[in-house]
Amino acid sequence: MPGVLTRPASRTAQVATAVILAFLLALAVLAPARAGDLPTTTDPALAAAGWIAQQVETDPSLGVGSLADAIFAFAAVGAGQAAADTALAGMAANLDGFVMPGGVVAPGALAKVLLAVQVQGADPTAFGGHDLEAELRALLIGGGPDAGRFGTASIFDQSLAVLALARTSGGVPASAVTWLGAGQCPSGEFSFDGSCPAGPGAEDPDTTATALQALLAGGATTDASEAVSWLLSIQQPDGGFPSFGIANTNSSGVAGQALRAAGETSSADAAAAFVTSLALGCDADPAEIGAIGWAVGIPGFLIFSTPQAVLTFGAPPLDQLSAIGASEEAPVLECASTGPVPTPSPSDSLPPATPAPSADEGELPDTSTGAAEPASWETLAALAVAAAAALVTVRRRRAVS
Repeated sequence: MPGVLTRPASRTAQVATAVILAFLLALAVLAPARAGDLPTTTDPALAAAGWIAQQVETDPSLGVGSLADAIFAFAAVGAGQAAADTALAGMAANLDGFVMPGGVVAPGALAKVLLAVQVQGADPTAFGGHDLEAELRALLIGGGPDAGRFGTASIFDQSLAVLALARTSGGVPASAVTWLGAGQCPSGEFSFDGSCPAGPGAEDPDTTATALQALLAGGATTDASEAVSWLLSIQQPDGGFPSFGIANTNSSGVAGQALRAAGETSSADAAAAFVTSLALGCDADPAEIGAIGWAVGIPGFLIFSTPQAVLTFGAPPLDQLSAIGASEEAPVLECASTGPVPTPSPSDSLPPATPAPSADEGELPDTSTGAAEPASWETLAALAVAAAAALVTVRRRRAVS
């Protein structure tokens, strides 16, 4: 009877349509995530950003500080803004535990978050429930022996605070720059806790480089010049900078960034060459390709070394760093599917003027171990349609019977 078949057939068509749409929607969402869809590059700075982006997108355990470092790295190379947005969202969601550990405001943490928000172009007056700039300014000590200090700030914390406020319309309080300069050692060095270590094995280029950027931003040219001289005095023949006796890439990254800001381009380029020499190429563990090791023979904690290492590849100082104009995706290191290619040479270390390569430059190699290649999303879509058609046929037969 015709009337018996009409309603079941209509419902079956609706079910089939829903099945097809569900499959195609899921595939449309998943298809862009395929590794083969990522742009590729032979530039070590961009490849490092690509590796960082993969960590940000896949590792929910990354802390707020690491996410801020990732944002600085993405802006430094002009790529990875999709991952940078993910990082910023993660920072906002976990902000209180970072800037107020134990319920007490941490000046350095607050300043670092403010810098990351500024670099990313977000609103610092309403970030994660905080007005970051107002809260930082509220920490400034107005008088006494610590006048100009931001609460309990260390030298490193103070440097970050000066850099962050240098980006605001209100500028940096002069007393904050004065307090920072007073912590400089006679050698020109700065140390994290304000002490003045002497001799090889006690160097602190990380704090000195960050303080140098802050001094330049605050107009303290004499103190800045002394910091430059000290940094140049400890740079090794291979371009690396030692921290507590070991030349490493994160110290070399921030030192190179600071020296470039001070006009010492050749020394900054030498630091970039050192960093490039420790970039992990296609013969590395697949999970580490594109990252930058910490020191010769000591891979270290890659999520710590890699973001800071890339700062030496032409990045402006933190008070000027910006994500404006950066591409959405960060490319991954181009590796031939027939075998590993050498690690990029130092001569290719600096990023090009337009760092974002096109998506058709190549695809990542298949790093599986003999497993069958997964079906393409087009194939899966066809299977989805076939499955829905089969469902229609079965239900019609049931309706007839």
